[in-house]
Amino acid sequence: MPAFPKFKTIITDYGKQRLIAAMSPGGTKLTLTQMAVGDGGGNPTNPDTTSTALVNEVWRAAVNSVTVDKKHPNIIIVELLIPAEVGGFWVREAGIYDEFNKLVAICSLPASEKPLLEQGSGRAQTVRMTLIVSDTSIVNITIDSTTIMATNEYVDNSLEEHEKSRNHPDATLTDKGFTKLYSGVTSIDETMAATPKAVKIAMDNASARLAKERNLADLTNIPLARQSLQLGNSATLNVGTTANTVAAGDDSRITGAMQKSQNGADIPNKPLFLQNVGLTKTVEQARNAVPSTRKVNGKALTTDITLTSGDIGALPVTGGKLNGPLGIGTDNALGGNSIVFGDNDTGFKWHSDGVLGIYANNALVGYIDNSGLHMSVDVLTNGAIRAGNGKTLTLLSGNNSALNAGFSLWGSGERPTVIELSDEQGWHLYSQRNPDGSITFTVNGDITANTLRAGEAVYQNNGDIFGSAWGGWLSNWVNNNFVRAVRLGPQAISGGLWRDYQLGGGNVVTGFHTDGSWEMEGDDDKVYYRPVQFLVGGTWITASSV
Repeated sequence: MPAFPKFKTIITDYGKQRLIAAMSPGGTKLTLTQMAVGDGGGNPTNPDTTSTALVNEVWRAAVNSVTVDKKHPNIIIVELLIPAEVGGFWVREAGIYDEFNKLVAICSLPASEKPLLEQGSGRAQTVRMTLIVSDTSIVNITIDSTTIMATNEYVDNSLEEHEKSRNHPDATLTDKGFTKLYSGVTSIDETMAATPKAVKIAMDNASARLAKERNLADLTNIPLARQSLQLGNSATLNVGTTANTVAAGDDSRITGAMQKSQNGADIPNKPLFLQNVGLTKTVEQARNAVPSTRKVNGKALTTDITLTSGDIGALPVTGGKLNGPLGIGTDNALGGNSIVFGDNDTGFKWHSDGVLGIYANNALVGYIDNSGLHMSVDVLTNGAIRAGNGKTLTLLSGNNSALNAGFSLWGSGERPTVIELSDEQGWHLYSQRNPDGSITFTVNGDITANTLRAGEAVYQNNGDIFGSAWGGWLSNWVNNNFVRAVRLGPQAISGGLWRDYQLGGGNVVTGFHTDGSWEMEGDDDKVYYRPVQFLVGGTWITASSV
């Protein structure tokens, strides 16, 4: 887990300086004017107090509101509304700027996509940042009343304030509200309500009136009633047969009236009629409505319709066939059966049965078929390259050597096949297949090993050699075939000499004795001698005479 919170809001060093300056005597209030959002360069962000800008800003606008939290008076809430028509990016970070366009606060956000309407989805999105300060009076509180997104908390707070206030609407004939009670029966004010006292007066008055359901049968003096109504003789005339009476049909009130059978066709000024009844705007809006004869993919709009992906040329979520090239985030310039990503000429393209080409900037850099991956450019990796399914062969760099190195395979006429290891200063070693089929292994330097083997010969790290040429170890052969030391054997004395004496047997004279004369001619004349001996195979051998 990371050492920092995943999502947080912090006040920058600059923001802290502004707040301290605002709290000082005569200080200028801090005005929060703009908020920006960014995508973090495609990665989660970890803002700190030294930040002066977002990692990668994608959109900025004036803040919609700066308010103080109703339940926590030391918390300032800053909100920005991103309209539905703005998008095409991800939101992972946000920042608040002051009137000098300096970053006051910055936050990290959970990644959320803000799509465009033309991408198939659109919505307005509110970004809200909360700042904890010791004194909210040092910050200018502003609200853009033209754009407000009501949250549950905002609605609850507004209702709570409204309940505690006297700012409630008065009741009308069409709307609910507060009303004033009235006990009189003479007012025509429709904003007041009658009390039970007023109702009793009205009921008592009604009891003295004619009953509607009696149809004037409760009149006590009918002739006097006709006289009071100034009916003259009309009450007793047969108006259906007397000329110039309404029932005769020749009265202007009848001849100039609209006829039911005309269904409005006899209205002399229809636009004026629509204006008088308040339907002009309704008719104008109806002109822009979709005609009932209009169809969507052959389906009439007279009833609810169900559209499938095939009706609008789209691929179903379960998969389908796409005819033609596809571009993700861009147009497709590769053509054919291809798909590109990010730019219009980088992606994959079908070449033939079982062959998929790999393109970068419209250049074929490799392809994949059923024999493997084929690349025409270098393959670079920071990790290891492993070959094999069970036991694997690995090529790995520790990334800490002084020089670059590599294995290479090459050949020439005299050297048909060479596998060579080299670095930037030259070659280390190579294995070579010669023209006659033999193999030569050459090292450009020293070889260090505990034991070296060449065929049946063995080279030990102590310098000894084992091979058939020596009948075993060379040290034994040398010990058994070379003189390791030479010495003179035990001393011997000859008998009396007479002028001439032969020692024989590889002996050497080491001394002589005479009786006084210079000639050896008596029994007392003797020589001292020793045999010559040499050491071979751990044994002293006395030299023989030839």
